[in-house]
Amino acid sequence: MFEVRLLGPVEVWEGGRRAPLGGSRPLAVLAALVVHLGEVISTGRLVDFVWDEEAPATAGALVATHVSAVRRALARVGTDELIRTRPPGYVADLAPDRVDARRFEELLATGRSAERPEEAAEVLSEALGLWRGQEALEGLGQSFARIEAARLGELRLVAEEESFGLALELGRADGTIAPLLAHVAAHPLRERPRGQLMTALFRAGRVSDALRVYQEGRAVLRDELGIDPGPELRAVHQAVLTGDTGVLGTGRADRPVPAPRSAEPAPSHLPPDIADFVGRGGQIKWATELLRSVGDPGRTAPPIGVISGRSGMGKTALAVHVGHQTAEHFPDGRLFVDLRAADTTPLEPADALVRLLRAMGVDPVTLPSGIEELTGLYRTHIGHRRVLVVLDNAAGEAHVRPLLPPGPGSAVLITSRRRLVALEGAAHLDLAVPDEAEALDLFRRVAGEGRTGADPERAAEIVALCGRLPLAVRIAGARLAARPHWAPDRLAGRLRDERRRLNELSAGDLELRTSLELGYADLAPQERQALRRLALLDLPDFAAWIAAPLLGIGTEEAEEAVERLVDCHFIDVIGVDGTGLARYRIHDLAREHARERCLTEESAEERAAAVLRLVGCWLDLARKAAARGPGGTARHFPEPAAVRPLDPETEEALLARPAAWFAAEQAGLLAAVTHCADHGMARAARDLAGALIASSAALYNQFDAWSRSHTAAMAAVRRSGDVEGEAWLLAGLGQLRYEQDRFEESYVYFADALRVFEERSPEGSAVALAGMGTARREQARYAEALELLEAALERYGDNGAVGPRARVLYGIGYVHREQGRGTPAREALSRALDLYRAAADLHGEGLTLRSLALCDRAEGRYPEAERLLHDALRIFTGLQDTFGTMYTEQSLAKVELRTGRTPEARRRLVRCLEVARERQDRFGEALVLRTLGEVQLATGDTDGAREPLEHAAALWAELGLELWRARTVWDLAEVWTADGDTETARAARAEALEVFRSVGGREARERRGDESP
Repeated sequence: MFEVRLLGPVEVWEGGRRAPLGGSRPLAVLAALVVHLGEVISTGRLVDFVWDEEAPATAGALVATHVSAVRRALARVGTDELIRTRPPGYVADLAPDRVDARRFEELLATGRSAERPEEAAEVLSEALGLWRGQEALEGLGQSFARIEAARLGELRLVAEEESFGLALELGRADGTIAPLLAHVAAHPLRERPRGQLMTALFRAGRVSDALRVYQEGRAVLRDELGIDPGPELRAVHQAVLTGDTGVLGTGRADRPVPAPRSAEPAPSHLPPDIADFVGRGGQIKWATELLRSVGDPGRTAPPIGVISGRSGMGKTALAVHVGHQTAEHFPDGRLFVDLRAADTTPLEPADALVRLLRAMGVDPVTLPSGIEELTGLYRTHIGHRRVLVVLDNAAGEAHVRPLLPPGPGSAVLITSRRRLVALEGAAHLDLAVPDEAEALDLFRRVAGEGRTGADPERAAEIVALCGRLPLAVRIAGARLAARPHWAPDRLAGRLRDERRRLNELSAGDLELRTSLELGYADLAPQERQALRRLALLDLPDFAAWIAAPLLGIGTEEAEEAVERLVDCHFIDVIGVDGTGLARYRIHDLAREHARERCLTEESAEERAAAVLRLVGCWLDLARKAAARGPGGTARHFPEPAAVRPLDPETEEALLARPAAWFAAEQAGLLAAVTHCADHGMARAARDLAGALIASSAALYNQFDAWSRSHTAAMAAVRRSGDVEGEAWLLAGLGQLRYEQDRFEESYVYFADALRVFEERSPEGSAVALAGMGTARREQARYAEALELLEAALERYGDNGAVGPRARVLYGIGYVHREQGRGTPAREALSRALDLYRAAADLHGEGLTLRSLALCDRAEGRYPEAERLLHDALRIFTGLQDTFGTMYTEQSLAKVELRTGRTPEARRRLVRCLEVARERQDRFGEALVLRTLGEVQLATGDTDGAREPLEHAAALWAELGLELWRARTVWDLAEVWTADGDTETARAARAEALEVFRSVGGREARERRGDESP
């Protein structure tokens, strides 16, 4: 369930995934919008909220940047619709029940209005359980956050004090003393809880303590405020002095009725409760409510609860804790049996029955030996008793069925690494890792507050490195407590190396590896092999199909293997990807253990063969997805060394939405590049890096993955001596720099690639020349660009690949158009269009239609230009190509501007600007800002044109694109003229005209004689 959490640190969660919101400014933007839920907040108000009185001059633009950062973070957990643009700013579009603070307020109101005290107490307990920290909006220091935190904090105090009052009303005074002591100490000036504490102490027979609480309160009020206690607190004090039970109550309901003593004490085999047990409030509530249903009139069978989860999750600790909390419901005893024998094999049911019967007082000499006789005797002895049976480490349903009591008087808690879904009548709890606050609380309690409080960041890092797994967190805390000379940073540093992490997580008789080994031993041989190989590549998440090539089996069989590991809690289901397939993940520590087992149980040849089978499938799917997806065929990389097709049905399902498949697999592809590069599979690393060029890494400006993959692959090919492979990767880095708008660096990379290709690969030489020419084209160095592009076309020849030739012709047509040569531009672009259509390359067709439309627009043929642009827009929309759509919309807006439809143009450009900023496309942002400035100039609003034009000019300067800056400065001259600064305007136009002439741009002819404003 999607949720924004304010009651503690500001966080966004979708299911079990937290959105990485980044720095404090994006966090403050999100918090401000959610605090004012449903209200449109202007950009100016957001600036005030985020920066208070210290906003920089660029704060307005930074707000848009931070909004985009939040949207990207939300998109990673599958939620990108929370923040919507609503002029003049933004609005958080979210149901109130998806904000924990709003739910808290609603539950508080419901609890305070409930007629039955029991119901009110339960609702208020749920409300208070939503808090995760000491304060709301922790970590934000802005005024709006402090005000909202203070408001919510006051409501929290009200809820706590209402809850204390209900507990007293329900006769639970003994249980309220400890929390009231803490509450009064934290809020000494609040009189109501002080009176409640006095009442609870009186009922517990601690009259002197109650009087001392009053005296302390009176002293604090006099010292701090110079006043005496109010009438209500004085009335409680008087009642304590006189023993007035009419005011204070008797407390009889607090005292349990003592059970009759029997000749023999009831067996109590539960292990001791854990003194520092923390958290798990919801799970404790589930288990206690289940056990308290024992003996219900409508029951004919015992309540059975199955607590399942991976090794180290705290299943046994939870069961034991609940067993102690519900002890009063089982006066005839609490039995505990570990169903795993000392040699790690499951305890036989007959042996478990013998232990249970002996615990109930049966003479071991009289016990039968057969399982059926033992089962019958067990049911006879337990049938008339009220006993809690805790069965720990159950291996399967058949393992526990003989041990279940026959009637409704007893209850059973079972812990298992498997879900035991076939166990009749059982309620199931899948135990997941605790949230960050609970895990940190456990770590502090074990390590000591003094050890962790001084460095909370390192404490949080240690907990994260332990994957919040309770056993691992406890061991880490114990290690720190045992080494007073260690700072938390030292332990964190040792845990950062995942290859030695399992060795570090050992303290005394607690060892995480032993716990993981027990779970691994439970698996069948095929399940073990599946887990080992799925862990081999360090994939952050994966779809089930990848197990097929890893294991050399069919996809249906692979999915079954993965799901069996889910049932055993070795693999988690973390969501559904854009193709509609479930995504899975192995817990970090379990993955490291499984990889260790893979390295010891399988040969290097077996491991490499499994990885290369998967790589072959990835490469085949990537090649086909690129051909179907937006822009994929425009990314050139050589054919991979080997591909491996999946079965047609699986392939079709995966590639129905190619962009979504790339997005889902990108992180896995990157992890595979790194693995192959580190393990001597240089060609596989190089081919996978090439696949990432066609992926969403390129389509959505996710440059980090592109850069990291090429860096890793480059190191691998250099170690292996693959010179041609190095050249292809240099070309890939050249393309990366081009996509990043770093055109001079792009040119240098392509030139380095050309020097290697010249002697080895004509095709590679053509690719490098085309890349160099494209970089020079963007820099408006048109003569050099044309020479390079024509050389590339010659290298490809008439029989060369259709797609690459089309791309070069497109570039040649672009240069001619920018230089005002309409006829050769149309000729080159028309040839490119024919080639793109012959190759069924819709993306290239859309780009070329847009370029031809620009030729028509430049010559004033606006209807023809608009028709072509709508054709291109239909193509890009069908491809779900965001960039292609955005650039075509910008071109359409310019046609609308020139035909007098400025409102339509403005609306279209606002959408374009949002896309450009979300995708971090600085060129696109500058282009749209310039066009917005032109719209304002067309309406006579020179003041409104100033900001977008100046921002665009600054971006062009950052990108080193003098021609585009000159075009924008030419527009700014009109603004300066309107200001009366004609000298600046004249100089700017003269400077711009010189740029037009120097690059041979069409404006050199179009603007001739226009230097004067």
